[in-house]
Amino acid sequence: MLTALVTLVVLAVVTVVMVRKYNRNHHTEIRQGLLKQAHHYGITSPDDMSNDELTLQIRAAKRARKQRNIKTA
Repeated sequence: MLTALVTLVVLAVVTVVMVRKYNRNHHTEIRQGLLKQAHHYGITSPDDMSNDELTLQIRAAKRARKQRNIKTA
């Protein structure tokens, strides 16, 4: 039981470290993808937003578009 718990904790820590390292190393590629999505969904002036803010705006735009499509169907 203890071995399984320790294994899960170690895997969780390793996963967090790897994700943070990937985000740090590929920041420009991630930003370009977000800017492309923002343009696609009509989000204006995304240059001054952080990646997190931009992601939230894109999600909100996707939800709004989905709701419009449901209402028109």
